[in-house]
Amino acid sequence: MVIDFKVMSWIGKILGGSVGMMMGGPVGALIGGAIGHLFVDSRMEEAVAEQRRPGSRRATFSNQEQKQAVFFASVFAMLGKMAKADGNVTQAEIRVVEAFMRDHLRLDKQARMFATNIFNRSKDDAYPFTQYASEFARHFHGDSNMRMVLFEILFQVAAADGSLHRTEEHLLRQAIQYLNTPPHLFDELKARLAPSADPAYAILGLTPDATDAEVKKAFRAKVMEFHPDKIVSKGLPEEFLTFAEEKFKEINAAYDKIKKARGLS
Repeated sequence: MVIDFKVMSWIGKILGGSVGMMMGGPVGALIGGAIGHLFVDSRMEEAVAEQRRPGSRRATFSNQEQKQAVFFASVFAMLGKMAKADGNVTQAEIRVVEAFMRDHLRLDKQARMFATNIFNRSKDDAYPFTQYASEFARHFHGDSNMRMVLFEILFQVAAADGSLHRTEEHLLRQAIQYLNTPPHLFDELKARLAPSADPAYAILGLTPDATDAEVKKAFRAKVMEFHPDKIVSKGLPEEFLTFAEEKFKEINAAYDKIKKARGLS
């Protein structure tokens, strides 16, 4: 297995003895607990051994690496809390999380193991969902698209079994508050998951009765929000760039479908 050290370097630094330099609170506690169970292959072992040798420079964390750590811990902790909200974690919910890791974030095997460990540990830990949501929002307060995508994957997990339990809806309402996402996003996502809704319109945050002008305006806004160049300029974690690119393609495909149905140029 080839490890992407751009993504995983912060994990190597923690294993190398720099865990004390990471953030505290629930995120730091979760990382500290999960890292002890992370499988370490030979390449990572070499990196860790180098950091522990006498005279080696103590590792420091860049802002991007700290963001990656917060991204991993808080996102997968919230997904764990959401999956357990109704008291039972279903295979459908697990499949949604696995697809998010594999297809959207495109995590390697070791990163998926770490994310899964966090997911499993968070389900029954002492910290409430809101603490992880608050920690994520504190680090990504200026990144509205990051927060909206997180809310979407939380909603997908909640609705994985085809319905929303009242406790799942309660957490989603809390997520809207803590992540400061638009309240109408809840209804848009619910419409997308409903069999009677047209998913192309839901992707643009619209309903089929929207005017042509409203369709064009919504498309331009969504494209600007998830354009890869904009994501790169913000210096967001590399994992999110891949996810944003998928969203960008999804938005364009939805608009093309609507254009064709309406005969728009």
